[in-house]
Amino acid sequence: MNGSLAALLTLIIIFSVFAAFFSLVVPPLIQQIEFLSELNFSDVSNQILSQYPALQSVLNKTGDTVTVNTAVNEQLSKLFNLDNISLIVNNLLSYFTSFLGGVFCVLFITFYLLKDQTMVSRTFLLLTPHKYEGEMVDILRTSKKMLSKYFTGLTIDVLIVGLLAGLLMWLLGIKNALIIGCIAGLFNVIPYIGPIITLVLALFLGVSGCIEAGHFDLIQPTITKIIIALLSINLLDALIFQPYIFSNTVKAHPLEIFLVILMAGTLAGIGGMVVAIPVYTLIRIVAKEFLTQFKFFRKISEKIEK
Repeated sequence: MNGSLAALLTLIIIFSVFAAFFSLVVPPLIQQIEFLSELNFSDVSNQILSQYPALQSVLNKTGDTVTVNTAVNEQLSKLFNLDNISLIVNNLLSYFTSFLGGVFCVLFITFYLLKDQTMVSRTFLLLTPHKYEGEMVDILRTSKKMLSKYFTGLTIDVLIVGLLAGLLMWLLGIKNALIIGCIAGLFNVIPYIGPIITLVLALFLGVSGCIEAGHFDLIQPTITKIIIALLSINLLDALIFQPYIFSNTVKAHPLEIFLVILMAGTLAGIGGMVVAIPVYTLIRIVAKEFLTQFKFFRKISEKIEK
């Protein structure tokens, strides 16, 4: 196939996957927010408290029930007020132009990198002194092989977590199970922080689904089911799936990976945690070629195969 056509088809497939994900996840979230914004929170809170006398007794200890209900209702009304939603939408639209510019730049660069896959290697070799060209060729070849394995393993891990989360939510009778599964898979890319974001969104979707259906007595069981299900999946992923997949793809010890992600998060936040393993892999590959005279670099790069 012609290189330009192949690159264009690849970009279309990638864009279609992202578009399908957002069309699946974003509209239900907006729908739930709009539904909650139109609720009478006083009636909802009374319905919830009538189902859970223990919660009502705790609130009674903090003050008068009417006062507590009024304060909670005011805060919830402010949070889900249509004016606040409109403000958020307006702010998003104000950033939309710069976002489109960034997307265009990424697509433009990606298209030519896909069209001419040797462009990057030629550029690096052009900037490399002649006596180190052999080492640079080895670095580029090893980097491509190991990073391809890493991203393949990451994709497999995302699919496993997403499928398990969606299936468990469906079996437990949680509304929006498919959406929760997609969210769990996507945010699993963010180490340690992603599962927390998933839990918050899953609880929001689950509880709002109970309120929408008028099943206030199912709120507590729904919260319990979601927490236990997602916690179990994350423990399986953290203790079995990720150590096995990442250890075999980047040839690093699970504890080593954990410490690298922890340091990257401290230095660069969530973005650093996302790119920590690929960057660390590149550092080890370079160390394999140029820094083996140092014991530390020789140790961390000894499992890398050229």
